[in-house]
Amino acid sequence: MPFATSRLTTALVLLTGVTGVVEAVSYLGLDRVFAAVMTGNVLFVGFGLVDRSIPVAGSAVALVAFVLGALAGHRVNGALSRRRPERWLTYAVCGEGALLLVAALLALGLPSHPAELTPHRLAVIVVLAAAMGSRNVTILRVAAPDLPTTVLTRALAGTFMLPSQGRIGRRVASVVAMFAGALTGAFLLSWHPAVALAAAALLEIVAGVLCPRTKP
Repeated sequence: MPFATSRLTTALVLLTGVTGVVEAVSYLGLDRVFAAVMTGNVLFVGFGLVDRSIPVAGSAVALVAFVLGALAGHRVNGALSRRRPERWLTYAVCGEGALLLVAALLALGLPSHPAELTPHRLAVIVVLAAAMGSRNVTILRVAAPDLPTTVLTRALAGTFMLPSQGRIGRRVASVVAMFAGALTGAFLLSWHPAVALAAAALLEIVAGVLCPRTKP
């Protein structure tokens, strides 16, 4: 599926930065949980089954919400690609941005400093993980393997192992974007989790607007 490459790259790099912001909030402000990087949650659950000092409830909830978000995202993306074939990507990404905005609104009542896991925090985790699950399905449909927007393993390896493909710049940009997003998210979290999540939602919607049209 062809895309306007420069606009797509910019949008995907922005989405990678959004992931950094979201993970800063989820890990630092929501009881050491990942909303997008499910590898971390699987590891935490495994560790916690042996070491009872490691909390597993939040990670387990995030895993379930992520899968449900991916299933819902698959259905929504399929419907959008049939009904709005040229703009399905914009609508999908902006929809995920709307979910992040819902998470920001839910987070308004949270205290600024992290404490024990509460039903309120679990609700924010569920919305964030569901949004990231939907995001991953969307990016799989885009088929940009070196810019998955939620993990950097392939981008880091490809930067040094596959330089002949001419994509070093975008891979490096994705790493910088994730770092910048994490830094920004941690800084905004010191004000309030809702502020950081509102910024993530805004960036996600901007990325959605930047997404190019697809050819039916």
